[in-house]
Amino acid sequence: MTASRLDAIDLDRVRDGVEAAVRAANEAIRGVLGQATMKVESKGAAGPVTEADYAADEVLHERLMPLIDGARWLSEESEEDAPLIRGEATWVIDPLDGTREFIRGLPEYGVSVGLYVDDQLVLGGVGFPWDGTVLSGITTTGRHESRRDGVPMAMLPNDGVVERVVVSRNDYERRQLQYRIPYEVYPCGSAAVKLVHAADIATDVYFSTGPRSVWDVSGGVAILEGVGGVLMSIEGHRIELSPQQIHVPPYVAGAPADCRTLLRRVGLLA
Repeated sequence: MTASRLDAIDLDRVRDGVEAAVRAANEAIRGVLGQATMKVESKGAAGPVTEADYAADEVLHERLMPLIDGARWLSEESEEDAPLIRGEATWVIDPLDGTREFIRGLPEYGVSVGLYVDDQLVLGGVGFPWDGTVLSGITTTGRHESRRDGVPMAMLPNDGVVERVVVSRNDYERRQLQYRIPYEVYPCGSAAVKLVHAADIATDVYFSTGPRSVWDVSGGVAILEGVGGVLMSIEGHRIELSPQQIHVPPYVAGAPADCRTLLRRVGLLA
């Protein structure tokens, strides 16, 4: 039997470190918000980036990299320390997901951290800087659990009942996707925040029509999977995330039965 790289990692100790790192990133972002002015730059089609993104990225790198010897680094806002190697422990980071909403003053942005080992997502964290919330999730073979500010989160009922659907603010405001979904629909900015909505509210499903990046979703997917949820393609298959594959195709997220209910109701699944 081949030994897993995960066997050499104390996942509970690392989880505590992830929560502390996310908490510090929340504080770094709030620190920038407290300044009189804030630097904002453009990454072209990739959208804006602020000094808060960079401040959170620096804090996360400083705190996360010592947790696992030899770990790799993949972040939206900074260069890799070394080339990625398939299977090696890899941190996948979006230090401030939902930068547009952050600039607009909407509380729909978050810090996202994912840890991959043996090319599998095993741990993640999400932070909400506006109120200091920190969530984490473990999703390994035989172990699925998530917690919010240290309190265990309930498993999703997976009963196929959908009452509300959360979509991107762009899909809502520009594409008016709400008129094509036969449920109550509400908009939200950050993918990480929307994934937490799907994990924390039993009757909610998150529907994403546009491609996302692996750093957008890793932290939230770990929390969602920790309560029995899934990231599902619009063809009805579980999406396997990897640091080797940056782009994530359109998806639904929530309890598996709920996701299939939504896909059937919008005509994407027989």
